[in-house]
Amino acid sequence: MSAESLEVPRAGTAATSGEGVAAPPGSAGTTVPSSVPEPAAAPEVVLDVRELKTYFFTYQGVVKALDGVSFQLRRGETTGLVGETGCGKSVTAFSITRLIPDPPGRIVGGHVRLRGADLLTGIDQEAKYRPIKGSNRVRVTRWYRRIVRANERMEAVRGRHISMIFQEPSQALNPVFSIANQVGELLFLHHGPRIVSEMLGATPAAPEVGPAIDALLAATEGGLPGPIREAADALGRAAKSTRLATEAFYITRGPGSPTAKRARLLEACRELHLTGLRRSHLRHRGRLLDLREQLNEARLSELRGTPLPAAKLRRLHWKERGERLRHFYAGLWGIRRWINRPLDRELLWRVVRVLEGVRIANPVRVAQGFPHELSGGMIQRVMIAMALSAEPEVLLADEPTTALDVTIQAQILDLLATLRHEFGTAILLITHDLAVIAEVADRVCVMYAGQIVEEGPVRAVFQHPLHPYTQGLLASVPRVDQPGKQLASIPGSVPNLLEPPSGCRFHPRCPFAMPVCRTARPPVTQEGPAHTVACYLYHGPTVQP
Repeated sequence: MSAESLEVPRAGTAATSGEGVAAPPGSAGTTVPSSVPEPAAAPEVVLDVRELKTYFFTYQGVVKALDGVSFQLRRGETTGLVGETGCGKSVTAFSITRLIPDPPGRIVGGHVRLRGADLLTGIDQEAKYRPIKGSNRVRVTRWYRRIVRANERMEAVRGRHISMIFQEPSQALNPVFSIANQVGELLFLHHGPRIVSEMLGATPAAPEVGPAIDALLAATEGGLPGPIREAADALGRAAKSTRLATEAFYITRGPGSPTAKRARLLEACRELHLTGLRRSHLRHRGRLLDLREQLNEARLSELRGTPLPAAKLRRLHWKERGERLRHFYAGLWGIRRWINRPLDRELLWRVVRVLEGVRIANPVRVAQGFPHELSGGMIQRVMIAMALSAEPEVLLADEPTTALDVTIQAQILDLLATLRHEFGTAILLITHDLAVIAEVADRVCVMYAGQIVEEGPVRAVFQHPLHPYTQGLLASVPRVDQPGKQLASIPGSVPNLLEPPSGCRFHPRCPFAMPVCRTARPPVTQEGPAHTVACYLYHGPTVQP
């Protein structure tokens, strides 16, 4: 493989030909109306992916898994990514978060911009590629110090700004830790300063606490969860503790006499009081989190192209190391469990509140349990709760309904739709199911062999599919309004990306292929309002990458 073979022509640079060719059946016509600018009120672009290229350097050769992928995610919108197995959908999500296993994979080019921060800053300086003579392989020389720095920068992005729901949730959870431990760690990582401040400011002996307990027990007599929740929240506000509100709700909803419940409520209030050593250690944990936030801001500044002075960054690192040494004794066996008990209890009940948000039945039992004790739907809900607990700007959902029954699929999709409206999260939904895309997505990107061949609003793409591959996918879907419809399939299979077809990668399977399709990659053209396609059958204005 020559050094030049690593570079792929940019979309839109190939010469356009094939004039006078009729559009394929089912399209909007020979030429769809020319481009119309997007409305001025379009939602804000949160994530902008441009010319993303991810290769896997194997012993057989270079696998071009992503070869110039470009799309945008907007605030409060769901963008669907569809295509056959092996087309690069999951690799796209892993590339955005820089979780590609290296080796053998490497992101070799492109830009991923998150509100002005280029997540691929310095990617061209992390490795050097040298073709091996006499073969199609490439030798990759990596600078691991630069790769480590890149991973440190991504720590400021993952979770807080970009979260991901993995395709196999059971493999994403640690089987030896409880759900409360794993979700609680994420909560403390992203909301720790607020949690520490609330724990230090709790007032369990406030005069309003006693009347609030009486009101809660009185609300319990009615048995309705709504009034009980309101009274429990009032008790939490009186004691200035969110954790107490959740714990009190489940205490009063549980079995036992009113006298026993009152005793348990008083005990829960007393546990809010912190001894001097525990209070000192909690302040230490808060200071560490504050320093971590400052380091993350410094890393984000570097991604935005405005790095902090090296001396200031070194001072932050030394300050963090010094703070860690101040309470080294807290890691000793026997002391660690005792000193962290109030924080563990605080996080447990906060996790219960988070699990309530994803509509998990009996969240206390689930929080105290382990992953192997949960069903597939429950594990998927826990993963969604973890992904959304940090209130991210972007959520990458990699087939979140895979291997789930229909009722659970509907509940999870409803949950994602509700949460994106509540938090304004931009969602990239990766799935094989076109019906799911039609139901929940605002825009859809059709991917084939590591390239996006068509993109546009869901209604436009489904009513007037332009690319022959999109038409083939829709023709294979049964329709209720056409009971006698003959289902069609796309002949052939996804090409081997070790040796992808020249020109348009779909041309070996395309019934409308022309000679130019075999020689040059088709440019991306705009064929309608925000509707683009990469096919020589259309001649709209070229979209620059």
